[in-house]
Amino acid sequence: MQSRSNHSRRLPFHCASIHEQKQPKQLHEPRSRIDPHDPVACSGWALRLGTNVRELKAAIHQFGSAADAVAYGLQQWRRSASRGQWQGRSGAPQIGILSDSLVARGEQLAAVSMVCVNAIGLVAGAVPRILPAAPEADIDAYLDGLDGLFVGGGQTNVHPSRYGQTVDEKRDGPFDEFRDEVALRLIPRALARGIPALFICRGFQELNVALGGTLSKEPDDLPEEQRHGTPDADNEDARYRLRQKVGLRKGGVLQQICGADSILVNSLHSFLIADLAPGLVAEAVADDGSIEAVSVESASDFALGTLFHPDYWASSDHASARILSAFGDAVRRHARAQGAA
Repeated sequence: MQSRSNHSRRLPFHCASIHEQKQPKQLHEPRSRIDPHDPVACSGWALRLGTNVRELKAAIHQFGSAADAVAYGLQQWRRSASRGQWQGRSGAPQIGILSDSLVARGEQLAAVSMVCVNAIGLVAGAVPRILPAAPEADIDAYLDGLDGLFVGGGQTNVHPSRYGQTVDEKRDGPFDEFRDEVALRLIPRALARGIPALFICRGFQELNVALGGTLSKEPDDLPEEQRHGTPDADNEDARYRLRQKVGLRKGGVLQQICGADSILVNSLHSFLIADLAPGLVAEAVADDGSIEAVSVESASDFALGTLFHPDYWASSDHASARILSAFGDAVRRHARAQGAA
């Protein structure tokens, strides 16, 4: 009886110990309070809670100074803000986006359109990784760890010397020779590695040139309804409006993606395909016979080029969304295959 009695007296203490072990580790004392007027405390709490001081003070104002309430409020804000944000989260596939090279106030910069960035994050469901157009770049290091490559449009043209033509600076420019240098090395290496790739506008022109094709500039005096170049407009939506019908190759890659025989696309490119590079297959053709999209015949995975911009309307236009989604699907397949290897 004595032994049994001793065991019953020890039991509550033992249960309490187990309960304490199961408690989650606290980031702070349960009754901690944050003084919004103490800059040192605010800075420390902002770091601890993964936010900035301005957002921390806003949370204190709305939820009170109790640290638990502030942490909970910040969590709710993040959950609410995540709706409509990028689908790519921690551990999501990585897509490299080749940058432009430009000069601002005498300083050389690498820049990427937010249209491209958001199309990758919102529709393709991947995390964008910027690849600066630096001629000294190690191309294989750029490609290491990538699950996809996006080579988009730009404000410049491929230099004609890259495809054996003489140059007229006034007619053919502006140029970005840093980007030319990187793109023409990057594209063949990515294809050789079997990395899914999407080439848009200038990116398609670079794909054609990299594989041995040539470009030609359309006449400047064409009426707007016949012109492929950027239309006159007073805002970006009007510039990128869907205005040109293209026919899709029967049974081709793009027809299978879009589920249609023809689609309506935008058109902002004054340089057209002159000689299609060997190994590229025309997937879309405009009414005037110009090639508007291609696939890479020998590619082991998704490799599509379009002179039009599906990235601009990827959140609202059916065909544009299908193209970006198909690219995202290929990127995820590649990521899974790499993870299993």
